[in-house]
Amino acid sequence: MNTKKFEDSMQKIKTVLEEENRAREAVIQKQRKTIRICSEAIKSIHRKEFEKADEKIAEARTMLNEMLTQVSGIKSLECWRGLTDAKQELGEAMFISSIVRNDTIPSVEECDINFSSYMLAASDTIGELRRYLMDSLRTRDFENAQRAFDYMDYLYSELMTVDYTKMLVGPLRPKVDTARNLVNRSRNDLINAMQAYELSQSMTKLAEKLDDFKKKT
Repeated sequence: MNTKKFEDSMQKIKTVLEEENRAREAVIQKQRKTIRICSEAIKSIHRKEFEKADEKIAEARTMLNEMLTQVSGIKSLECWRGLTDAKQELGEAMFISSIVRNDTIPSVEECDINFSSYMLAASDTIGELRRYLMDSLRTRDFENAQRAFDYMDYLYSELMTVDYTKMLVGPLRPKVDTARNLVNRSRNDLINAMQAYELSQSMTKLAEKLDDFKKKT
């Protein structure tokens, strides 16, 4: 029984797999850290700590580039879903930062991520915009609440027109379905909050008029 070719092949395979496994472990650690940093950046944006958010986004960008360099040439890692998740989180942080601070949606070139990650980031941004809307309503900042809703509605309307296989756009469809519910809830919340405020203002003015009338009589 001649097994030398098989044994030589197995040795080569084990050597390559060991190298790929080490690369995988290193990339997984960076991927988790990248996602955490992006989450911190988004929190900073909601707190209006914009300088801190910029630092976090830049740090996440650097880590993502390092990961892409590490996996280059390793086919099993180049298509790893974890990389898509990291790109998506970075895109989301850039989306919410640009919308809140600059009143504009960043381009796919500015985000420097692939098309599917860009669209997934846009869909997740709708949830962050709802958070921004609710925070604005609590402070009766109706202008920014309306602005947040307009972006939510726009992103949802655009994304719902994307009708391609999951192989091309990833889990976009279920995210858009979730976005539809968020948009509908936010529309009702915005309308109810504005009506309640207008009623409160009317009641205050009426009370003031009654007080003036009593003083005159």
